[in-house]
Amino acid sequence: MRRFIIYMMLMPAILVGINACGHKQDPESTEEEWPYGAKDSLNAINTFAYNAMSVYYLWKDEVADDLATWKRYENPIDKVKSVRYKDSSGKDIDKWTMLTEDIEDMKKSTAGVSTTYGFDFKLYYTDSSQKEICMVVTVVYPGGPAEKAGFKRSDIITKIGGKVMTSDNYSTLLYDGFLYAPKCTLTDSAGKTYDLTAVEMYENPVLLAKVFEFGGKKVGYLLFNRFTLNACYDLVEAGKFFTSEGIDDLILDMRYNGGGYVVTESVLASMLAPIEEVKAGSVFETAVYNDILARTWGKDDSHFAEEFTFSDSNGEHKVNLEGANPGIKHLYAILTEDSASASESVLVGLMPYLDVKIFGQQSYGKYCTGVMYSAKDWYNDYDEVLDDKQRKLGEEFAGKWGIYVMISRYADKNGNTPCMPDGFKPDFYVNDNPVESYQLGDEREAMLSAVLSYLGADTGRLGRTAARAPERTLGAEVPLGHDPFWGAHILLR
Repeated sequence: MRRFIIYMMLMPAILVGINACGHKQDPESTEEEWPYGAKDSLNAINTFAYNAMSVYYLWKDEVADDLATWKRYENPIDKVKSVRYKDSSGKDIDKWTMLTEDIEDMKKSTAGVSTTYGFDFKLYYTDSSQKEICMVVTVVYPGGPAEKAGFKRSDIITKIGGKVMTSDNYSTLLYDGFLYAPKCTLTDSAGKTYDLTAVEMYENPVLLAKVFEFGGKKVGYLLFNRFTLNACYDLVEAGKFFTSEGIDDLILDMRYNGGGYVVTESVLASMLAPIEEVKAGSVFETAVYNDILARTWGKDDSHFAEEFTFSDSNGEHKVNLEGANPGIKHLYAILTEDSASASESVLVGLMPYLDVKIFGQQSYGKYCTGVMYSAKDWYNDYDEVLDDKQRKLGEEFAGKWGIYVMISRYADKNGNTPCMPDGFKPDFYVNDNPVESYQLGDEREAMLSAVLSYLGADTGRLGRTAARAPERTLGAEVPLGHDPFWGAHILLR
C-alpha cells in the first residue's frame, strides 16, 4: 500500500467569488441547485476535489487552464467531469475520473458485490427493421436469482414488465423496470415469464476452469470476468488445478472483463509468467506519473511475486501462489470491445516474457490506472496544514465523498503500452455470438472453437456430441454503454 503524498494546493484566493473573466460570481445560483447543503458543502467538496486533481491527476499539466478556473461554489461533480482531459475536438480522452457522493458505495460496486439478478446481457434489434429490441443473456452467475430461475447464456428476453422493448421505450423499460427495480418480470422468446427478485450477492468472476486434451498436449481454459479482490483466491485455486493437470498452454477468456484491482492483476500475471521470472521478482509493469508524483515517488515498478498482501475494509489479506503457476508456454487471450483496463494491462506486462496471441475483437483501450481517494482520508492526510474550520467543514460536509482519479499510465518493463490509445487489435478476428446456444467453455462455442482449431483440435470430437445446433440470428447490437466503472483499473492505497 502507498500512503498518499503530503503536497498541499489550496484553491487560490483570487478564485473565491470571481470567475475567469474577472466578473463577480453569483454563488447562490449554484447553491440553489445543489442537493447536498449550502455553501459550506460546496466549499468543502470543491477544496478536496480541486486538490486531488491538482496533485494526483495524470494529465494535470494538460488541464492546467481548467484547474485555474475552479471556483469554490460551483457544482464539483460537473466540474470534475468538465476538467477531464480531452482531445482537440473536445472528446474525452479520460472517460473514467469522477467524483462520488458515496465513496464506500463506489468501492462496494467495484468489489463485485451488488444488488443484482445475477446475469449479464447485451441488447440487439430483433431484425433489420430496428424497431423491436431484445435482451440476450451473456453470462449467468452461480447462485443468483437468474440461475435459480433456469436462465442460461443465449436466452432471449423480449419483454420487461409485459411490454415489448422498442427503439422508443427500451431505455425506460430497461432502467425503471429492470436495472433499478428490486423486482422484475421478464418474458423470453418462447413466451415463458419469469418473476425475479434482486438480491445482494458477490458475482464470482472466476466462472470456469477446465482442460482440453488433444494432439498429445493439454490446454487449459480460464473464463474470467472481473478483477475483484476476492477473485485472487479463486484464481489461485484455478492455477493449482491447472498445475495438477500439467497444462502446456492456457486460453484466457476475458471477453466481458472490464477490469478491476491492480493487485488481482498482479496475482494473475504471477500465475502465468515464467516461473524463473516470478522467483527472481522480475519487473511486471512500470507506471508513468505526472511530474509531482514522479519526483516524489520516483521509479515505480510492480514485480512478479509468489505472495501478495493487501488491505481493504475487511482487514489485511495474504495470497500465496505456491503451486499455482502451471508453467505455461503460450497464452491465448480472448478479447472483445468489452475487455478493458486490467484485462489489457495484464497482457501488456506479460508480453515481454510470454508468447501471447489475441483472438476476438479490438479491446476497449483503457491504458491508465486510477485510485479511489476518499475526502475523509484527504482531510486526515492534510490535517497538519489545514486550519480547524477547514477540517470541521471537511468532516461535516465531505466525509462520505470521494474521487476515482487517474494517476498513471501503465507500461511493460520497457515502458511500452501496446494497447494505447485504442486497445489491442487481435491477431485473429473472431466475433462473439451470444445468441448461439453453446455455453461459454463449450469447445463448439464460436470464439473458443476458433482458438482450439488454431491449436489443431478437432472441436467436433472434443465434446460429447459433434453436431452443431442451428444458429439463431438477430439484427445489430444496440449500444447501451457501460456502467461508470467499466474499465476500472484500481490501485489500492
